[in-house]
Amino acid sequence: MAIRDLRDFLAVLDTAGELHRVDAEVDSELEIACITDRQSKLPGGGKALLFHNVKGSPYPVATNLFGSPSRMALALQVEHLSLLTGKMEQLLAAPGSAPAPTLVRQAPCQEVVERHPDLGSYPFLKSWPGDGGRFITLPLVFTRDAGTGAGNCGMYRVRLFDDGCVGIRWKAGSGGFGHHQNYQAAGRPMPVAIAVGAAPALTLAAMLPLPEPLEEVSFAGYLHGAPLAMVPCLDSGLMVPADAELVIEGVIDPGATRREGAFGNHTGSYDAGEEVPLVRVTCVTRRKDPICPATVVGPPPMEDCYLAKAAERLLLPLLRRQCPEIVDLVMPVEGIFHGCAVISIEKKTAGQGRRVLERLRSEGWLKRGKLLVVVDETGQGLTLAHGFWQALNAVRFPADLVVTPDGCLGVDATGKLPEEGGEPKQLLQPDASVRARVERRWREYGFL
Repeated sequence: MAIRDLRDFLAVLDTAGELHRVDAEVDSELEIACITDRQSKLPGGGKALLFHNVKGSPYPVATNLFGSPSRMALALQVEHLSLLTGKMEQLLAAPGSAPAPTLVRQAPCQEVVERHPDLGSYPFLKSWPGDGGRFITLPLVFTRDAGTGAGNCGMYRVRLFDDGCVGIRWKAGSGGFGHHQNYQAAGRPMPVAIAVGAAPALTLAAMLPLPEPLEEVSFAGYLHGAPLAMVPCLDSGLMVPADAELVIEGVIDPGATRREGAFGNHTGSYDAGEEVPLVRVTCVTRRKDPICPATVVGPPPMEDCYLAKAAERLLLPLLRRQCPEIVDLVMPVEGIFHGCAVISIEKKTAGQGRRVLERLRSEGWLKRGKLLVVVDETGQGLTLAHGFWQALNAVRFPADLVVTPDGCLGVDATGKLPEEGGEPKQLLQPDASVRARVERRWREYGFL
């Protein structure tokens, strides 16, 4: 079935046997996160979880929705995540194939309008004991440029405060960050909308560093296979997903900030937090019976690892355009998105591995990767185990290391050509005729 929104996705997961419902009362402070953390560490990522009875709130919470390769593939309606690379190649060849969203005037996300909302009634999570408070961890934050009016959808963590305000932690260099800077420079209030619970494809799109002219909503429609329906916000006119579970509308007044407090991070320790822009909430619109999706951030494996694997497949074509010699890459789940990557290249000239590292460090989404390792393409398909095996056998310390001023490491672990001081190597290959005979007689040996 087509997946238009969170509810469609939950139905797909239920049919696939990937959803576990919890009817016992649970607490959104620490308990749901502890359950989710334990479930996500099970083989295969455990199950997606739907908590129906949350202490102090009438609304359910859904977690671990994307926490396995199979659930991530279901979310994006592909048989295997590897197929995403081909879809992205097709889109880059014909950017106009990403469908523009459709505009509607009535929407499920505006069934109920709260002009004096109680944010405490919504079961957003406090995940770790040292967290500064409760956070919205799967928010879709919509902003627009003060000059051009161009919109942006990004995912930035949102801290809830007790006085009808929330704080947004922008990523430096992101679309929302740039919009905020422009409004601040102009001394103008900035409208913001935070949508919770929408099409899974939009959740992923909001995390990606998409190149122009691609934008998040149309890209999500492309992955989804149909245009997304969008509706204007009541106060600002910002466009938000019509099928979202709820939308928080608000304004960032010039100079308004607040300390967000600590946040338990995927590094296994707390991010101390910083002074963040403060959103003065003007209203909440929602469905009559909203479901609040959340992700728990912490030591891997967690569901953000599998969102990262989908991103890996989608962003590979962008790397190939940046460096045409790139054949494949693999990112270990422990790296969470761009922390670590092994990249295979078709090497033809001396110094090519180091030049690839330099180009990756100069721009693009791997620019800040803490560890980038470049290896030779072998024709066997790149895996993490094979890539590191290649690297350990080919690297020459310290000559092949490239350390950046900000402490990131690059490793040129390609085989070295004679002009680089390398020696010709004869690779191990079985005898072709014997291999064919073994293949032909495999069942004779008693193997299936």
